[in-house]
Amino acid sequence: MTSARTRWPVLTLVLVLVVAGLSSCEYGRLLRPSVLSQLNPRVVQMVNYLPAVDHPNEAILARLFVHGGLSHATLGNDGVFRDEIFVPKNELIWEPAVIVMEKGGELELTFSNGDQTFHRALMPTHGGRKLLDLPMHEAGVVRIRLDQPGLYWFGCPVANHAGRGMLGLVVVEGEVPADARLDRPAMPRPGSE
Repeated sequence: MTSARTRWPVLTLVLVLVVAGLSSCEYGRLLRPSVLSQLNPRVVQMVNYLPAVDHPNEAILARLFVHGGLSHATLGNDGVFRDEIFVPKNELIWEPAVIVMEKGGELELTFSNGDQTFHRALMPTHGGRKLLDLPMHEAGVVRIRLDQPGLYWFGCPVANHAGRGMLGLVVVEGEVPADARLDRPAMPRPGSE
């Protein structure tokens, strides 16, 4: 039986070795306070949501500029989903960048432009598009209709803002009707051959 006096130096040594081992590997560096402070709740939601999306869609989501994170639209008593999107100063992103609707229907988004430049939100709606102007430090509301499950992109068509990261996605969850499903074989993923 070992005494408490001999256990503490051993435990201390093990702890030092574990910390040294973690700090030398790539994953250990992720535990630094400067890295952990960058995680906001929306980015954590995004990372947690990715496994719930099937493989072709996961590839699309993985390529998005996801620093804006993810938010679940709230269904109001009137049957309209609502959420808010913010444009932070000098970042060219939407916060959140991904909006999830639990089923198809109307979605009302309030956009707030906190940036020092003019932006626009080009939104999908019921087979078409709507455009919302977002002058500097102003807000606007757009209501769209997305009836079917799927992925619907939106972006800022001003200059090259979309190409620099101002892309977003509305994910409409739900079961796709049998007559609308794509009948295709599984596609090989890059690097999986």
